[in-house]
Amino acid sequence: MLDCSRNAVMSVEGVKSFIDKISAMGYNALQLYTEDTYEITEEPLFGYMRGRYTKAELKEIDAYCKTRNMELIPCIQTLGHLDQLFPWKRFQRIQDIYNILFVGEEETYELIENMFATCAECFTSRHINIGMDEAHMLGLGRYLDKHGYHTRAEILLGHLNRVCAIAKKYGFTPMMWSDMFFKLGTALGHYSEDCEVSREAIEKVPENIELVYWDYSPTEKEHYTKIIEKHKKFGRNIWFAGCAKSGRDFHSPNELFMRALAASLPACKETGLRNVLITVWGDYGNECPTSAILPTLAFAAAAYHGKADYKELFGRVVGESFDDFMLMDMKMPADFPKATEFSNGAKTMLYSDLFLGRYDSMVYGDGAEKKEFAKKAMEFAAAGKRSKRYGYLFGFYEKLCEILAIKYDLGYFTRLHYQKGDKEALKQLLPDYQKLLPLFEEFIESARTVWYKENKPHGFDVVELRLGGALQRVKSCAKRLADYLDGKTQNVPELEERLVEYEGDTLLNHQMTDVGNYPFIATVNRY
Repeated sequence: MLDCSRNAVMSVEGVKSFIDKISAMGYNALQLYTEDTYEITEEPLFGYMRGRYTKAELKEIDAYCKTRNMELIPCIQTLGHLDQLFPWKRFQRIQDIYNILFVGEEETYELIENMFATCAECFTSRHINIGMDEAHMLGLGRYLDKHGYHTRAEILLGHLNRVCAIAKKYGFTPMMWSDMFFKLGTALGHYSEDCEVSREAIEKVPENIELVYWDYSPTEKEHYTKIIEKHKKFGRNIWFAGCAKSGRDFHSPNELFMRALAASLPACKETGLRNVLITVWGDYGNECPTSAILPTLAFAAAAYHGKADYKELFGRVVGESFDDFMLMDMKMPADFPKATEFSNGAKTMLYSDLFLGRYDSMVYGDGAEKKEFAKKAMEFAAAGKRSKRYGYLFGFYEKLCEILAIKYDLGYFTRLHYQKGDKEALKQLLPDYQKLLPLFEEFIESARTVWYKENKPHGFDVVELRLGGALQRVKSCAKRLADYLDGKTQNVPELEERLVEYEGDTLLNHQMTDVGNYPFIATVNRY
């Protein structure tokens, strides 16, 4: 499943290239995850200026899949995750709350029918993923105002039955993400082993729906086995969805997802679950290049088909070194005991403000991170020279690491020296501020190259705004610091505030966190 909704809509040529690789690995179907990024003739504002696929493009991709013996399956949303619709007044009439459709309104089902009509026209497959995941606030907005309180289970099941009836009208067999069934009426976590779905709810689930159990990080086979068995109680066809890309960072933790898949795939086989889906998400703006996750796709394909040598499969299909691609995990070495497995702080400290960096408390303060990223920059440069076709991708990570080799703890030391009143030490930092300026320019150009090779140009505006904003803040902070050192200003108010741990009571715990969401990183102020 390829995410084409979080700004990056993979170009038609990019999708074809992706199809070539995954079909050669042994995959036999591709789902295009499109929230609003596909054309609906009756709805000109649906996916407006978002790089949406035209009907002609979808038909072209569908035909290409057939040449590779693959099935192209539409993957849409018919309940939540429709954030980009509701800035338009036309769609605000059918908004319940946040990104959730107003269930029960006839106008809502007119839109959904148009979704199905488009999919029926453009896809030859009669499987369809209708979404319906993570609609946690269902019924708590305009629905509540109009109808009073009803349980989420009641609202969801009523809506699901109507959507499944529309699917049947167009000859589709629908599938949906199953998490809402396990979240309804419980405060337990995502797919908790202690959660049970009531028999009453199960009996109201439409007969023609298939359920997709998605679980991306547990590494115990027994966990997956237990949740799969709970799904079997529905008496419906079950899919399992693992993950190859989270999309939270500039890198994708291939090794982490491989460990999870090494547990989940055997559980699928042992419980007789036949359909396995690997998701490629692009949350928070899709800043991680899709090509960076090819190692996990090769691992999953080899494991599913009972082959041990996934590195050989990767090399044969991609034509590159598996170990070189694994550099893109950007793992911190073993002597960084407090660095989390899911984050090395790359995105966090790239965007962290030099004067207002709320995450500076997680910096070691001994320069260790900068040395590690300088080392990684050299490794990416060497890998880029060895690469046959992906030199631009290794160059992207090389430039990212060059920035981090300077910027990672620059805000930390700026505040430390300022609060000590050590102007001489502050002067020694000014050249680092200046070094960052051309490096950011080079990284923006590199990011543009990667994006345009994989995706339509739509959505890169967000990347440019983010990186351009980070560049401007470096310029601004450098000028203000120089003015302070030259006596033009008496102080820097932001640097006078005491640095506290991001969460907790003690100072400087050096526990880097996985943030992902850009506004939370870039500023402590309203964005």
